[in-house]
Amino acid sequence: MLASRGRPLRPGDVLVLVRRRNEFAGSLVRALKAKGVPVAGLDRLVLTDQPAVADLLALCDVLLLPEDDLQLACVLTSPLGGLADDSLMHLAIGRKGSLWSALRWRARERADWAAACDFIAALLARVDYASPHALLVEALGSWGGGRGCWPGLARRRPSRSTKLLGAALTHARSHPPALQGFLQWLRQSGAEVKREAEGSGATVRVMTVHGAKGLQAPLVILPDTTALPPDEGPLMWAPDPQGGPAVPIWSPRRELRCAASDALRAATAARRRDEHNRLLYVALTRAEDRLVICGWQPRRALPEGCWYDLVSRGFARLDGAVVPAALPWEGETLRHDCPQTRAPQRAREAAGQGGAAALPEWAGQAPDWLPAAPPAEKTPPSPLAPSRPEGVDMGPVPQAASPLAARDMSGARFRRGQLAHALLQHLPALPPPARRTAALRWLARPGNAIVDAESLAGEVMAVLEHPDLAPLFGPQGRAEVPLTGLVGGAVVGGVVDRLAVLPDRVLLADYKTNRSPPARAEDVPVLYLRQIAAYREVLRGALPGRAVACALVWTATAR
Repeated sequence: MLASRGRPLRPGDVLVLVRRRNEFAGSLVRALKAKGVPVAGLDRLVLTDQPAVADLLALCDVLLLPEDDLQLACVLTSPLGGLADDSLMHLAIGRKGSLWSALRWRARERADWAAACDFIAALLARVDYASPHALLVEALGSWGGGRGCWPGLARRRPSRSTKLLGAALTHARSHPPALQGFLQWLRQSGAEVKREAEGSGATVRVMTVHGAKGLQAPLVILPDTTALPPDEGPLMWAPDPQGGPAVPIWSPRRELRCAASDALRAATAARRRDEHNRLLYVALTRAEDRLVICGWQPRRALPEGCWYDLVSRGFARLDGAVVPAALPWEGETLRHDCPQTRAPQRAREAAGQGGAAALPEWAGQAPDWLPAAPPAEKTPPSPLAPSRPEGVDMGPVPQAASPLAARDMSGARFRRGQLAHALLQHLPALPPPARRTAALRWLARPGNAIVDAESLAGEVMAVLEHPDLAPLFGPQGRAEVPLTGLVGGAVVGGVVDRLAVLPDRVLLADYKTNRSPPARAEDVPVLYLRQIAAYREVLRGALPGRAVACALVWTATAR
């Protein structure tokens, strides 16, 4: 029982931590499966070393060279081929020629031979035309699935087969879709399968201590605790006192060592021991409720400093109890525990195991099960652009200068407005004496293609030096400020050309370029007034309690 949860232990509550992914880890997973324990397998493994993937790669080898008797025999006795060992012996022993020839000539003698022959022959007919991914899908799908091999592979090795299909897609993105190239790429890449730590479901997780950083589980088991990290070997790397690259030092035997190599070996051993102890700390702190530390007795004495030895010394300082080991083990167990003081987490567990959850509204209700209408979507922001056709009902806007009247067939006047906006955006960041020089230098660049640089610079400087606009171009001023908010129940959005948020008020200005200014302020088009009023309402909602002053600036006359 898990006292903190108020329920029995489940497979998904168990986390088994090993020091390395070695033969012991693989044997442990196989032993758990043999005992019927639902286990997710190792957290990381080499893709090409897995039996399901090896069967599929052997099939690819056969498709490239059907005369490869060894690989064909592996395919025939795999779930893909479906032949028993006795059936393969009857086919292979005493044959004349290759195994593939014997299978083709004698296929109709037995049903399993015929099915295997049809399966391989169908893929051989496609190997020169289909991509590696398509071949594998056909092998597992239309052919393999119909013969019952894909359900077995998917049930036993779901991640391996799907990861192999994913590797085929990855290869096709940057390589020609050739089967032989894919096999060489996959076998030389050492592709690994990494299982998501939180995606194992209701199964026991087996992973390395290093890979378990940041994870926790109600029950953590440490079975790999009676070994020390391996020695670095005869080759060591000494740091260069002058700051150069590390220097290799090789001492194959003890009698060939010197004081410098001994000191270097001792320093390396100390770093290795510190890392060894840090990993033990990580392993011991993964458990939420129960921690089980065990191991196996090596041939020689238990090495001093191994995890089992360190924990045993720690237990000697605790008030632990000595209890008989649970069956089928013999001997005694050291046990240290403390009572559960907080109430169990019953509410969350009950919610997960209770009755049928209520269906969402979109699924509908009995008896007709008509889905409910989706909620109304919010109105998307409407950009404020007075020059758009949808604003024609708000009156005319000032006439734009004709490019034909100015002999401007290229439409450079639009470029002039863009340059004016850019200067008004960036020049305020410079000291006032340097602005005009910087503007002329920037306008003189060939890419700007402006012929009246002096006129444009004077137009911009007149705006920057306007006394009524001075706070906008001061330290509090900002250029190209996006605004979005609710105005009259509608969501509107736009970009303010210039904005200054002062302690007692807010100033904003919107530039109008390439337009002739109205003769009087009362003649400003309604569309412009509506735009600037929307900006004002958004700012009033964002900055309540401050007056908002708005300005429309015609750059042509600095008005």
